[in-house]
Amino acid sequence: MLGQLALRSRQLGVTNLQVSFPGLRQTSRLRAVCSMADGEQKAQQTPKRRKRASKTAEPATEHINGVKADDSRAEAVLAKCKAASKPGRSRAKKAKIADADAANGAHAVLGATQALSEPPGPADASAEASAESEQAADAEPAAKPKKKRQPKVKWPPGPLYDSSMRPPKFEGPAHRFMSWNVAGMRGLIKKDAEAIKNVIQLEHLDALCLQEHKLQASHVEEVVKAAGLEDWHVTFNCSTAKKGYSGTATLSREKPLSTRLGMGIEEHDDEGRVVTVELPELWLVNVYVPNSSEGLKRLDYRTQKWDIALADYIRGLQAKGKPVVVTGDMNCAHQEIDIHDPKSNLRSAGFTQEERDSFGANLLGRAGLVDTWRAQHPGIVGYTYYSYRFNMRDKGKGWRLDYFLVSSDLADKVHDSYILKDVRGSDHAPLGIVIKKDS
Repeated sequence: MLGQLALRSRQLGVTNLQVSFPGLRQTSRLRAVCSMADGEQKAQQTPKRRKRASKTAEPATEHINGVKADDSRAEAVLAKCKAASKPGRSRAKKAKIADADAANGAHAVLGATQALSEPPGPADASAEASAESEQAADAEPAAKPKKKRQPKVKWPPGPLYDSSMRPPKFEGPAHRFMSWNVAGMRGLIKKDAEAIKNVIQLEHLDALCLQEHKLQASHVEEVVKAAGLEDWHVTFNCSTAKKGYSGTATLSREKPLSTRLGMGIEEHDDEGRVVTVELPELWLVNVYVPNSSEGLKRLDYRTQKWDIALADYIRGLQAKGKPVVVTGDMNCAHQEIDIHDPKSNLRSAGFTQEERDSFGANLLGRAGLVDTWRAQHPGIVGYTYYSYRFNMRDKGKGWRLDYFLVSSDLADKVHDSYILKDVRGSDHAPLGIVIKKDS
């Protein structure tokens, strides 16, 4: 700062900083800086300009001395210099305060004389701009630009689904089916032995499809008895690849014409993920689609093998002359509206672009199925899965992973496609469908 002050003073013709600014201490550093500034200035000046500078030096000094007494900032600087000499402060601290304040005041006084100085040359203009910018910085700190607020993402993007959106109850002949990922059938019955019977009675079901029952074949009879389902026709498919894992089961009020376990492909059939029952008017396919797993370890298997095989299997059933109803946990939130926080889950299993594209291309595309809940509730936000963490169900934040998909020739017969979001017992909510029968 002393160097800039000395250079600026020389440019304006101030020959004695100590006279003009008594607050500055006469130190060897100040003398050296002034001498260096003199040398730099003379090197940049032509002989004519040096002669002119020597003629105008004294008036400029007198002018500065005259202005100094009237400049309130200079007076404040002198007062601070006097205060720096109070007892209790070290000599070094006094000197530091006096030098800084006097230099600040000098900048203010030098700025007042700018109009009297001659037009600056290129080198002078550079020094002047530097002094003025430093003066502005000393006088008032620049205001920080305000950060623009990012617009908050509106959630939910549409009305939240509730039971009031269901149509009036259909009294005519109909297929009444329900699907529920129970996340462990024995655990559900332990919490509430009547849980399954209650949903059956609530909706007067003809068939109930369960996923992730986690049973082995040896457990089935015991669990069916504990749930009070002895009068139902039950078809269980259990995982042989891993115990206490996966599994699907279909319970029907009437005896099926036929049943199938799996898709008939060994690579896909050892985890108990598909049960098919043939009813007089349609095929009912109960599916638990593999999750892509943590780190998306099974993403390629799921999108490049499983989904394609499932679509082919469904097309094969349709070719037999009956429409198909496919239900279960598809482990895919197909659209952004089907998940409460799409932006932060773009690489989460169940919402990757690969899974969503595969769901659309294979099940809705090649197999020609219709998403009945979305067809009946466009723009409505409804979820079937809620994480236990952070109490997400009570916050109404979840994923729609479970579906009822039907062949296109059944789509117009769907009277109601619904979610029972208030039924507890699992991290998934039951969902159901009412399909009108041909009269």
